[in-house]
Amino acid sequence: MSNTLAIAAVTSTMRHVLHESLGGAQPGPVGGADVTTYRPAQLSDADTVGNDASGLNVYLYQVTPNHAWNLSDLPTRHGDGSLARRPVAALDLHYLVTAYGDEEALEPQRLLARGALALASTPVFTKGVIQAAIDKYDADPTGFLADADLADQAEIVKVSPTPLSLEEMSKLWGVLGTPYLLSLAYTATVVLIEADAVPRRALPVRERVVAVRPLTRIRLEGVEVDGGGAAVTGATLVLTGGGLLAAHTVVSVGGVRLVPDISSTTTRVTVTLTPDVPAGVHAVQVLRLQPADPVAGTPERVTDRSSGLPVMVLPTAGPVTTTATLVRIPVAPPLREGQRASVTFGRLAGGQPDDPPLVGATFAPVLAADAPVSRLDVARNELTAGTWLVRVTVDGAESLPTLSGDTYDGPAVTLP
Repeated sequence: MSNTLAIAAVTSTMRHVLHESLGGAQPGPVGGADVTTYRPAQLSDADTVGNDASGLNVYLYQVTPNHAWNLSDLPTRHGDGSLARRPVAALDLHYLVTAYGDEEALEPQRLLARGALALASTPVFTKGVIQAAIDKYDADPTGFLADADLADQAEIVKVSPTPLSLEEMSKLWGVLGTPYLLSLAYTATVVLIEADAVPRRALPVRERVVAVRPLTRIRLEGVEVDGGGAAVTGATLVLTGGGLLAAHTVVSVGGVRLVPDISSTTTRVTVTLTPDVPAGVHAVQVLRLQPADPVAGTPERVTDRSSGLPVMVLPTAGPVTTTATLVRIPVAPPLREGQRASVTFGRLAGGQPDDPPLVGATFAPVLAADAPVSRLDVARNELTAGTWLVRVTVDGAESLPTLSGDTYDGPAVTLP
């Protein structure tokens, strides 16, 4: 790869190759001819090139991405944003080689013929050609070329003529803003400019351990609550399938790992929902783990996992208590970061005919800095006198009231 002087080094190499073509014992030499790197509009300026000047001019008029290298480029960053490899800009350089001089003596035509032959004879910029150009132009104003490392680039720069139609040539010279001069277009490919950055590399592997064991795939076919009912804190989930139980098996519910009960088998696993499992809809998966090895320095990793099946963990509310100013509703499992809750009070008895039959309260999401919330407080003055049925909703999962015969009666709170 090359540093940021690569583009200037390619231009100087083209200039060097063309300059070498002006010498030698070829017929029809043009005396005093030189190779310049001006903008084409400057070639008609006597103060810039002098009166009756002649020569060849190399002008870089366009730079485009090299699609072949960009398509094969690997990601340069890890998932955490750190560098995996040094970023590389792969570029193609488009040049205009212009001949100028005495038109009556056909100097532009003689010079352009020599230049075209030189670039046809040297279509590949080898390390020797590039180094000769750097040594040739290592004085001001291009003394910076001494720090160019284009000669060490793994991909060799190649130069080829670029045919331009009359329309393309007309547009190009229109952009350059100067009358047309006899020219040829060339493309130099490819220049690889690499960022001066240090990527993060993994340490070398110290030891390779290969173990062979039979592979038993985990097959999870069903999830239900033992004995029916709702999936609430303390309930037992029954997982059925095949290959469920083995050494270092855990059940993941909403990202919380639960240890199977001792009665579990390879086809039937039971786990108890702990308060760590938040309310809401979660995926249930069976995971097979490889424990961490502190001696070898290897972390814990998941070696196999089942497909996921959904389960809705419902919150439970109550018993409801009151103070002089608040109605307090305990909720399980506790609300955790990002969870949003609401409380609905439905009138069961009492109150005036004009009193609202339904009152609701919504709570802001739990912040990351907050501890888990296990109680929701509602201002007592939000409710009128009477008996109210209390229901709690957390992330779309709503608590179930208790039944007395055919009537829902709890959890409830009675206000005088």
